[in-house]
Amino acid sequence: MKNVKLSIASAVAIAAVLAGLSATSASADPTPQSKDIVGVGSDTTQIALNSLADGYKTAGGSFKAGYNATNGARISSFDAINPITKAAGEQITLRVNTPAITRPNGSGAGKALLYGASNNAAVSFARSSSALSSTEVSNSLTAYPFAVDEVVAGVKAGNSYAPTALSPQQLVGIYTGTITNWNQVGGANATITALLPQNGSGTRSFFLSQLQAANGGTAIAIAGSVIQTVEEQDTSVFTTYNNAVVPISVGRANLAGGASFTDAGTASDGNAAFDAKRAVYNVVRGADISKSFVTSLFTDSGYLCSPAATAAIAAGGLTQLAVAPTGVCGQAYTTTAGVTNFTTN
Repeated sequence: MKNVKLSIASAVAIAAVLAGLSATSASADPTPQSKDIVGVGSDTTQIALNSLADGYKTAGGSFKAGYNATNGARISSFDAINPITKAAGEQITLRVNTPAITRPNGSGAGKALLYGASNNAAVSFARSSSALSSTEVSNSLTAYPFAVDEVVAGVKAGNSYAPTALSPQQLVGIYTGTITNWNQVGGANATITALLPQNGSGTRSFFLSQLQAANGGTAIAIAGSVIQTVEEQDTSVFTTYNNAVVPISVGRANLAGGASFTDAGTASDGNAAFDAKRAVYNVVRGADISKSFVTSLFTDSGYLCSPAATAAIAAGGLTQLAVAPTGVCGQAYTTTAGVTNFTTN
């Protein structure tokens, strides 16, 4: 088996940049200021947003400043879990003179603060690694894609239990409980420990949508044996759980413990194994689409789709989408149909 970093075809282009770049994940939460553009939500894109906002190291080891260095309104992006202690669900303060809230952990939790009973005016945008749900569409949210990631079935690097490839249909069997031993899919005689990220994770919802498509369009019934509470993109899961498989972001695996992960085969290996591209988004309220922070950051003429952002996005483990006419970076998505054009810069 190959390491995730080497086995995904599109990661070759990413790796050329990542070889000389070091992502700058915030060492602590932002200190609230009066003109902040506040973002919460997805773990998958938080390092990219931190790099875009605060800067990153270049190939030569120098520091390249981000958006916040030259703009009056600062991107203030709060990680999905505490960036220092790794605690989840603690209280955080997003803006000056606003009440503390429970830290939003995941795409769904971030987007939930943009509408309905949980609408929180302190939140400007939500990071999301999944397209809009029907509920989010009905509440007039708008999603702006800016980069591409891939999701694979991750297993422990150097393991002795998993086969070299897992097809989407085999993953359906694993997550519905009809396949419970690795020897049923060409691996060793060992019980499969199937994992899913926590509820609200964009990676979870995207992965389950892929299994639904492989299941003839019918949502799968997740087996009771599946552990559904692991933190999205957590590199410690293969130490905590034996014989495990989990959907994982290639971009994040390349940054946060890529050596610990091996994908269980990909389409780029010349087989029919699970390997799914997805766009990642920043989501705003429909009522805010004409506001300056949206047009200056998220639209096709905004900072995140500009050449100035390309390397910062790569430093976060993702690849910047191209703008029109060839690409869709910064286009407004207001339906559940996510991006299918993955043309990149």
